[in-house]
Amino acid sequence: MLADPPPALTAHHRLYAVRAHLHELAGDREEAAADYRIAARRTASLPERHHLSLRAARLAAQPGG
Repeated sequence: MLADPPPALTAHHRLYAVRAHLHELAGDREEAAADYRIAARRTASLPERHHLSLRAARLAAQPGG
């Protein structure tokens, strides 16, 4: 389990994108998808939002996810 982020970083989408990637590498698809969705909601960039949302959807669509 990853530690809670410092309060100064909790609004930044990249923190959650990195957490999602680390969860994904560790095989925790459910947590990864959740963090990708948080990151997608927090970015102002539409291309980034689309990319992060697709990664979350891909993880949710995998068997066992």
